[in-house]
Amino acid sequence: MKQERKRLFVGKKTTAKERLKIVREAVEKKYDTLVFSLGDRLFKSRKKNQKYIKLMKYYSLNIEAGGRDFSLLMPQRLFLFHRDLFRMEGGKRKPRPHFCPTNHKTTAVITEHANKLFARAMREVTVPRIFHLLPDEGHETTWCACPACRAFSPAEQNLIVINTVADVLAKLDPAATLSYHNFNVEPEAEGITPRKNTFRIKT
Repeated sequence: MKQERKRLFVGKKTTAKERLKIVREAVEKKYDTLVFSLGDRLFKSRKKNQKYIKLMKYYSLNIEAGGRDFSLLMPQRLFLFHRDLFRMEGGKRKPRPHFCPTNHKTTAVITEHANKLFARAMREVTVPRIFHLLPDEGHETTWCACPACRAFSPAEQNLIVINTVADVLAKLDPAATLSYHNFNVEPEAEGITPRKNTFRIKT
């Protein structure tokens, strides 16, 4: 599902000048899609005079949103007073990476933030809209070990979050899809059925 595009993920800290180069290199290497973080300035405040935006339009490049953006769903500032929202390791709560996916309060927080992030990015993402939500790089299997979460594998914990976010996306745009990290196990083996508007992607 929706994996036919050739994607290039754009770093969160790249400058406008660097993005001009990225766009040109993407065209040279026959990429047809650029993916920007859900927190990228492109979605926060679009300046019409930014050359890289005009260049993307000139080459008819697709724009997708997302990437390694789990941290945007759970602001670290909440750790001080709401540690139960965050993942447990060795009996202690850790602010990073990821969080506790089985806590119903966590679900409420990530639902709220996913709704804001998706809504903000909607106007710039190419239709049919495709979004991505991937674990922190190098920490794909680093999830929560609290008593409730221990019953679920890293792949299952990841999918719990993906399904929650996919439900948010479906309400905003029923035709949009969301990719998630491929743990190299079939969805049925994970014990949790992924939503119909999701698909796995190799990272």
